[in-house]
Amino acid sequence: MKQTLKILQLALVFFFAWNIQAQDEDVMFQAFDWNVQNQPAGQTWFNVVTQNSAEISSAGVDLIWLPPVSDSAAPQGYLPRELYNFNSAYGTEAQLRGLINQYHSLGMKIIGDIVINHRVGTRDAVTFTNPAWPTTFITADDEGRNFVNFPVEFSINSDYFPGTALKADGSNGTYGPARDLDHRNPAVRQEIKNWMNFLKNDLGFDGWRYDFVHGYDPIYNKEYNDATQPYFAVGELLESSRVQTNNWVNFTQQSSSAFDFNTKVTLQDAIRDNNMSYLRDGQGRPSGMIGINPGKSVTFLDNHDTGFAQQCCGSNYVFPGGETNLRKGYAYILTHPGNPMIFWTHYFDAGNGVRQAIKDLIAIRKDVRIFASSSINIAEARNDVYAAYIDGRNGTIAMKLGGGNWSPQGSGWTLRTSGTDYAVWTKGGTVTPPPPPPAQVDPFTVNFKKPSGWGNNVNVYLFDASTNAIIPGTSGWPGQSATNINGTPWYSLQVNPPSGVAAQNIRVIFNDGTNQTDDLSRSTNGWYDNGTWTNNCPSDCSGNPNPPNTNTRFTVNFKKPNGWGNNINAYFFDAGSNTTISGTAGWPGQSTTNISGTPWYSYEVAIPAGTSLSNVRVIFNDGSNQTDDLTRSSTGWYDNGTWTNNCPSNCSGTTTPPPSNNNVTLNFLRTSSWGNTVNVYLYNTNTNSTLAGTPAWPGRTMQNQASTSWSSTSFTLPSNVSPNNVGVVFNNGNGQQTVDLNRGTSGWFRITGSSSGKATGVWSNSCPTGCISSRQIATSTTDLITENSVRIAPNPIHQNGNLFITTTQKGVLKVSIMNLLGQSKTVYEKTNNAGNHTIELNNNDFGAKGIYIISTTLDNVNITKPIKVIKN
Repeated sequence: MKQTLKILQLALVFFFAWNIQAQDEDVMFQAFDWNVQNQPAGQTWFNVVTQNSAEISSAGVDLIWLPPVSDSAAPQGYLPRELYNFNSAYGTEAQLRGLINQYHSLGMKIIGDIVINHRVGTRDAVTFTNPAWPTTFITADDEGRNFVNFPVEFSINSDYFPGTALKADGSNGTYGPARDLDHRNPAVRQEIKNWMNFLKNDLGFDGWRYDFVHGYDPIYNKEYNDATQPYFAVGELLESSRVQTNNWVNFTQQSSSAFDFNTKVTLQDAIRDNNMSYLRDGQGRPSGMIGINPGKSVTFLDNHDTGFAQQCCGSNYVFPGGETNLRKGYAYILTHPGNPMIFWTHYFDAGNGVRQAIKDLIAIRKDVRIFASSSINIAEARNDVYAAYIDGRNGTIAMKLGGGNWSPQGSGWTLRTSGTDYAVWTKGGTVTPPPPPPAQVDPFTVNFKKPSGWGNNVNVYLFDASTNAIIPGTSGWPGQSATNINGTPWYSLQVNPPSGVAAQNIRVIFNDGTNQTDDLSRSTNGWYDNGTWTNNCPSDCSGNPNPPNTNTRFTVNFKKPNGWGNNINAYFFDAGSNTTISGTAGWPGQSTTNISGTPWYSYEVAIPAGTSLSNVRVIFNDGSNQTDDLTRSSTGWYDNGTWTNNCPSNCSGTTTPPPSNNNVTLNFLRTSSWGNTVNVYLYNTNTNSTLAGTPAWPGRTMQNQASTSWSSTSFTLPSNVSPNNVGVVFNNGNGQQTVDLNRGTSGWFRITGSSSGKATGVWSNSCPTGCISSRQIATSTTDLITENSVRIAPNPIHQNGNLFITTTQKGVLKVSIMNLLGQSKTVYEKTNNAGNHTIELNNNDFGAKGIYIISTTLDNVNITKPIKVIKN
């Protein structure tokens, strides 16, 4: 018996040692961003992630972090409601199970996003269902009792206070939008463990990412890990100090890793300031958490909170964009200690150059077997260069960042990958001797479809990705002039690669000297259009330019129902492919034009060649309300469930009248990576020519507004141009630009992401944040006002918010804010005309964090019921 016990003990020691070793070499992949649940009709995010499993697997990823999967009051999942209901904004439970099975079949582990600090009620703020929990599970000092009109009994325990040991600013652990759970109660902890074990043993999750961990005592993380035995666990302590981050790990008794926000901040500051000395501390160690506890650090560049889409901590907290910066960032975290994490948006939306660089770096890391606690020797850390040696289990990496010269000492080093201002060498590992010279690449032809807004001089720049040098026999930047295929938007060039250039290393950049594509990979004949290569010409080809067919251009008109907002959109999609129709905007779609003096809204759409008219679908919406998927392929009028070929009622006599005001003001929110100069190029989408009365590319320089990050410009819409046919491209004249946008009415645009190296974002009809005026931003009367309305966004408010008010008559508009003690103050009082009004609210309008009531009156008469808002 004793001998058997010893053998069992040895086996367990071997098993756990092997398991820990496997974990500490793992690479994580965050498989979502903040707004990814907003998918076209017929598509879900779980399906998108499943469809990309082979691509993610090919990169060498080990861990897939999914968003919260339980039913939630917020679509992102961070206000959990019914814990055992796994149909969410991301997809169905069946789709989730299929996703997990697919990734397991490829050898990857699934990390669940565990939101256990708080929960919201189902029928009201404090009534929990599925599972039903008593109100005594809620902490004593929670705000929830203020949301109900009946007495409730909460726990006798107040909420956890992390103090400066975990939060450098001394912030508390309360969470206003939901009910704080009392983790001191053993019954609460048992319910949490039951749910987590269901996730693991029934759904198939392998590990945990703990959300909002400063909201409850870290010692309970150890209890939850002990009860569920996760393959990997990591906590989110949003704290830039490595001292507090390491404290949290220690308080969990080293049972969980932590996201290394300090390395993110230090690295992005070093790149933004071009000062690599930031990356070494005073004791010669890495400056982040990986410098003091690398074995429990998860390094990353951005996530769903910090990235462009959410910007939880401001635009300066977003990792500097662009291919060069992202490649440098990943060159650092993928060669250094810690468990590195790849962000979905960087991998799939930042261009093929970034994606290939990530793949190359992961392969190098795995060849040498770098692990979380790998030893590191920083050789240089000065303004122009950072260099370090990192030891793996199977060799050593040498790497450098910055423009300064540096190479590793001694012999036996192999240059594995490089890019602008970075290089990585290895010694040892699984690298074999240099391969034989690559096979000769046959001549091939690349064809490029010029986007609207580009100049007519299209160039093709060719370079070798392994050396970043131009391909011999081709021209330096901007490259060789391509030849226009007569009568089409296509430009063509034959490439004759010399011997010694490998097919997989050939990169192509199409450009007109100002605009350019990402680094594209191609070594055979191909046609490139709007982010996609095809082997044959997809449209508008030689000898058949395929001009827009008049039968595929039609106008849809929509009668706004009572209760809908005045900003009506039309979203068009192809039911055959479940994709947005080319040339139209993604959800919520194109802004429609109100037919003056009527409740009708109109939009003329052009359906591109190749799209079957029988597959055209349209969804009218105001961003909140929406119609069903409607079928229409000719001009028509839609009212209360019925299409007609002519206007049935309340008509003006014209389908698309000129707007009542031809003056248009466009506003653009600058980000740190764009600099202080922003231009806007305007063009007529019907003619693909510069809009009359506005400058040619790069367009008009916008005026920066004092004390804000907004830039603005105004122009007069030509009388013969519909607002629907105005194309817009914001750019800084130095490589940064948006995708082609549509806007012929006044609006505010802010960046939320990127696609193929160009910025994407959202339009607002009024200033959404950081606005030009501290109070009234805009008043518009172009829409027919049928009823008063008041709404606020966002709610909860963190720093700034906007109150959107519609009034049907002129009068004194008054806004008051009252706290729960009955103390009230007036924040706005002014005579306004009837119309739409936007009022900015900021920190000065509120007191401490808590619940507030906003009242709005017109001539001392309430416009609507008071609005309840949470201030975080």
